[in-house]
Amino acid sequence: MSIYSPLPPEMIWEGWEDFKPVWQEIKVNGRILQVEMQGFNQARVVRLLSTDPADYLNSAYQPGCILSFSPQQSTTPGAINDNPPV
Repeated sequence: MSIYSPLPPEMIWEGWEDFKPVWQEIKVNGRILQVEMQGFNQARVVRLLSTDPADYLNSAYQPGCILSFSPQQSTTPGAINDNPPV
């Protein structure tokens, strides 16, 4: 990758080593999205993980979009952890 800039490389790449994004994969309407959480009930789409080309035409799943959702209880026992509910 080439970057043409009047700024010295030290200024351009300053803080790059400290950048550690926290991404999660979630399923939305049967599609897997890699997201960055923006709070308790919002996430910003980082990328769509799909083999269906039609999924990439849906603007709701494009990178940068904000998804709002409400957490749901999993119906699969032990899906979150292996401890059964008490």
